Amino acid sequence: MGIKNIEKGSFNYGLLKTWVDFWHNKVFYSKVELINTENIPEKGHLIFTPNHQNALMDALAVLCNIDRRLVFMARSDIFKKPVVASILYFLKILPIYRIRDGYDSLKKNKEIFQKTIDVLSNDESSLVMLPEGNHSGIRRLRPLKKGFARIAFQTEEANNYNLDIKIVPVGIYYEDYQAFRSKITLNFGKPISVSNYYEQYKEAPAIAFNLIKNELSDKMKPLIINIETEEYYSTFNTIRELYLDRFIERLKNGYSKIKTLLVQQTIVNQLEACLIKYPEKISELNERVNKYMNKISELNLENIFRLRKESFAKIAFQSIILIILFPAFLYGLLNNLLPYQITKWAEAKIKDPQFKSSFAFVVSLVSFPLFNILQTLIIIFFVDQWYWLLAYFISVPLSGVFAWYYKGWLRNMKQKWTINKLYRKRKSHYIQIQSDYEAILQLTDSIIEMDDDNLESLNTN
Repeated sequence: MGIKNIEKGSFNYGLLKTWVDFWHNKVFYSKVELINTENIPEKGHLIFTPNHQNALMDALAVLCNIDRRLVFMARSDIFKKPVVASILYFLKILPIYRIRDGYDSLKKNKEIFQKTIDVLSNDESSLVMLPEGNHSGIRRLRPLKKGFARIAFQTEEANNYNLDIKIVPVGIYYEDYQAFRSKITLNFGKPISVSNYYEQYKEAPAIAFNLIKNELSDKMKPLIINIETEEYYSTFNTIRELYLDRFIERLKNGYSKIKTLLVQQTIVNQLEACLIKYPEKISELNERVNKYMNKISELNLENIFRLRKESFAKIAFQSIILIILFPAFLYGLLNNLLPYQITKWAEAKIKDPQFKSSFAFVVSLVSFPLFNILQTLIIIFFVDQWYWLLAYFISVPLSGVFAWYYKGWLRNMKQKWTINKLYRKRKSHYIQIQSDYEAILQLTDSIIEMDDDNLESLNTN
């Protein structure tokens, strides 16, 4: 399937998408959460506009969780080689030609524009555009480009303004941009009807572009964690996680199952409000957080905000359990070592941090099942019974997942021993760190208001 039929379905594409959906939603991520899906129109001509923070993973998050035939748009420079272009067209990706690509290349947009008309005119297909233009691993919505607006209005114009195209804002939240088996959330906003701006477009297209672009920006910001401040970005980004458990503890009855994204949004929004009203509080919080996190870093404790001491006996017992489970870990490690190393090698070759998870996803998508099949074929020469062969084939991926979790348990156990040792040998230092942590919580308590008005938004989702 090439560019001519890009809006249509195909068996090969459907087969590939089924595998990609499974790997994305069930293997690569431990949980994919969808919020406000009722905002997605069941029918109509739609353009989905997600935020862009994690390279290819943003497009995959939308592709694997929206039940429509989606066609994406990407910068034209990746289409230069014919072989690559053919693959991208098969994957339902269209190029966008810009002035920076050369004036002559802009003429090619005529064909692309015609294809966007075909896509948006088809009841079963929709367009996906990332309006920020490029990706950035910052939890903030950046200024939007006008490409989505131009395509929407020009498509309406070519159809005598009869399509009633709707722009659907999408917010993507990653628990961790790169970590395997982490969680992501897709948050859908209320659609924007392009028809609301027909008259402005007919009179002055540039004004219409800016108006709809501003509305989209306003509707996308509430869907994500949007840390506006640059000066205190690091502190706010830390507090949204550090204060999470404390916030949930303070919630009234009925709020116990609030989604993590919504809680973190509330924390960030109130920190931003405090920065305007009481900047001295934020300055003090910033100083305390930086000092505290430096102490945690000196102890070589990763992804830990609070020192939680456990008894020597409990840690020893847990360590014994890990020792007992070590053979299972070793089995999973050895049987998945080659695809794992290949994935890590490919990931290490990427300099842009936001592209690392994209490469890890693509390489793991191919390498893990491929090596599983090859290894099983080798086992055929040593096993006669088919059920043992099947058992091995199934055990390889399952043991691989177990090995991954075991690695995390091992890291946590190391951290527990470090904290226990700190308490036993430098108790005063441990107590001081705990005191510093509590001081951060108390200061944040004075910033984060828990009245009904501020919590109402949590209860409505």
